[in-house]
Amino acid sequence: MRTSTIMSVSLPPAMVKDCERVAKQSHMTRSELFRSALRRYLEEIRLEGALHAAEEARKNGTMKVLKSGGLARLLKQS
Repeated sequence: MRTSTIMSVSLPPAMVKDCERVAKQSHMTRSELFRSALRRYLEEIRLEGALHAAEEARKNGTMKVLKSGGLARLLKQS
């Protein structure tokens, strides 16, 4: 049974060429390259959400000092 879902993506030819070059240099398949890039992008978005929440808490005066494990919990909430 397949543990992943196949997705189709349309890319301009120049981007395809760049992706193939980077994948080859990194000893990755194109799928591995896209998974890695998407994983990094999603993490970036998650961290931006956490930073936004912290900035809002600072502005509202509701920011709290994080205890052990608090950052991990904050990141999961965003």
